[in-house]
Amino acid sequence: MDTRLTIGPIPPLPQGARIVALFANGLVAWFIFHEATGLILPGGSGASIWVLAAIAYWLLTLVAAPFFLPPKDSLGTAIAAILLLVPINLSNAFLRSDLIIFLWTMVAVALVVVIAALIAAFHRANQTTFSKACYRLSGVLGKGEILFTPAVIISAVGFYSNNIPWMFTILAFWTFVIAAKPTELLIQLWLYLTATKPSGEAASAGTILRVDDPGLLRVALTEGVGGWDPDIVHLATLSDGEKIFVIPLFIQLQFEGTVGTGLYCNIACLERMELPKTDPGGVFPLSIPDLAGKLGGVLCGEQNPRRLVGIVTEGSSIENIRFQVTNKTALEQGMVVSARIRDKTIYYQILDANTREETFHQSPLGVHVVSAAQLGSYDAEAGFQKFPWLPQMNQPVFLANRENAEKQKLAANEFLVGHVPNTSFGVPVVLEDLVEYHTAILGITGTGKTELSLDIIRNSVERGTKVFCVDFTGEYKARLVDLDLVRMGLSIAEGSALEKLLFAVETGTYGAPKEKEALRHFLDAIKPTVATQVKEFLENPKARIAVFELSEITNTKATLRTTEMYLSAIMEWARQNRKAERIMIALEEAHTIVPEAYGSGFDAETQWVVGRIGQIALQGRKYGVGLLLISQRTALVSKTILSQCNTYFTHALVDKTSLDYLSSVYSGDHIRAIPNLRFLEFVASGKAVKSERPVLAVREYDRRKFDASRSRDKKKKPPPGEDALEEVAAIGAHIARPVDKDSR
Repeated sequence: MDTRLTIGPIPPLPQGARIVALFANGLVAWFIFHEATGLILPGGSGASIWVLAAIAYWLLTLVAAPFFLPPKDSLGTAIAAILLLVPINLSNAFLRSDLIIFLWTMVAVALVVVIAALIAAFHRANQTTFSKACYRLSGVLGKGEILFTPAVIISAVGFYSNNIPWMFTILAFWTFVIAAKPTELLIQLWLYLTATKPSGEAASAGTILRVDDPGLLRVALTEGVGGWDPDIVHLATLSDGEKIFVIPLFIQLQFEGTVGTGLYCNIACLERMELPKTDPGGVFPLSIPDLAGKLGGVLCGEQNPRRLVGIVTEGSSIENIRFQVTNKTALEQGMVVSARIRDKTIYYQILDANTREETFHQSPLGVHVVSAAQLGSYDAEAGFQKFPWLPQMNQPVFLANRENAEKQKLAANEFLVGHVPNTSFGVPVVLEDLVEYHTAILGITGTGKTELSLDIIRNSVERGTKVFCVDFTGEYKARLVDLDLVRMGLSIAEGSALEKLLFAVETGTYGAPKEKEALRHFLDAIKPTVATQVKEFLENPKARIAVFELSEITNTKATLRTTEMYLSAIMEWARQNRKAERIMIALEEAHTIVPEAYGSGFDAETQWVVGRIGQIALQGRKYGVGLLLISQRTALVSKTILSQCNTYFTHALVDKTSLDYLSSVYSGDHIRAIPNLRFLEFVASGKAVKSERPVLAVREYDRRKFDASRSRDKKKKPPPGEDALEEVAAIGAHIARPVDKDSR
């Protein structure tokens, strides 16, 4: 056989060879016992304890070890050790008092192992730091070499002190058997020398080291045969002759050898095929064409195979799974993976990742553990739907392919606001819910808020919605000029007069009664003009969008007063013409229009104005009036109004106040992901989004929009090449993102 023996821990022998090793070791131990005591069978005396301990050790390590799973192996070993130690009668033993202390100390150690193993076993599905520590403790102290050695020492020292040569013989025999495992090595060497490889059979990749339920196989890899490649399916034969397929996952150094971890599945899941003959315990790479694709298709439940990216690990829940990443896998935040649960494909979106150590025998394995939030099952019409369960431990996780998604079906009142990164899944919204239940677009400067709001406005106008934009930046007037805008607002003279009257109220005599009366008369005089402007806009079938301008007004109170008048006029018309029109009020820089008044130093009059706008938000949906709030400073927006929004599009935010507020909207994983969102990325959630759970989305980069936004900037012409560098910095990696042709 053209391979070399594996250096390192001895892999389990075939079942027949293990039984031969058990009898061979037992025969040598019986011979030493018989020569030392003259007895034929071990009895209940202390002189027989070491033989019973040796047999118990060989039974566990040779017969049960590969299939007796941790921490249950430690539990069984500890209980067996306790049963051996407790009945020992030391009344006539040499060094009696010392051995009693030693015996009960080791019983206590065994009890600690029992407790630690039980804690680790019962908390395997949802491990804490404490349960992980118990798992490691039971694995280190629960070895047969540690727990059975005290019984051998007590038996040899306490009951063979009158025969020093045999005492040392017993101790030397036990040490040699534990350290060198001579019988196992001789049997393995014999199998190696006598093994023949059938013609054309691939060299063995290794031998089975351990089977971990559910679905994991540990393999002692053979040196010089090749890598443990996830793209190459392997064939393994268990001790009972059953053949299984193995998909390589991870590689780990152990002592001086290498251990591979693989995901195994029964071959019954595929059609019958001719497979090479292999001995029990062997693992062989297969070169069957398209086998990896067929196996991947069966495991992921689809005809088109997907790439295996990891296996589900501990700490997963229905809402959020955690999976360990396989070798050669490149993942990013926002990517979508899937798992097969109850014959349905359930999708999860990557939000976070961390590093972790997996302990196996002595050497730790550094791994990446990904946290992915459930999106749910997918329906072309309904979008993502919640699923009420989670995958099993060690279940395979696959990367969602772009071409696998069913083409989305959009109704006339629906449109896309973006798509899920690296997939063909769009993120559709329902216009009626977007308007009627209020919407907030949040994020720091330069993240793409304005572009998203402009697209929502355009789609709303195209679908028959009246849009009233309150924009003091001038962006909307310039960018929506092709929609035949209606310009609304006070004249320069009216705006100037309002500012002067408000200033007079602030600086007048105590209470400023005369100044307030003059302000009231002025407001009463211009309200009919405001109402007429609003009425003409809302009742004109050709007018679909209006932009509210405040000419030459810079006073915050004047801004709030004027905005309140126009919004009140819209609300009054809507009351009188209940849902005759679907009306959207877009508030750009919402923190300046509906600020958090309480605690901000505003006087009672200004707080009343903000409260009045909040009342419109509370009552608007009854009459078909909805708000679209756009703000970069969430902490400064009125929480009374913001709390009425049932749909959120959240771009990158970094301030703690904003993130604390949004913690009532999103899960903790989404909150941690928000500061890491890149240009044009956002988290969409709420009633209008056709996804029952929040989804991280991205919008395609549009050069025309970039140029349109820059064309408004009046600045000195940059040196040659500087504008190109600026553009690259602005779009970053997103210029390479795929364009969703269905998204506007």
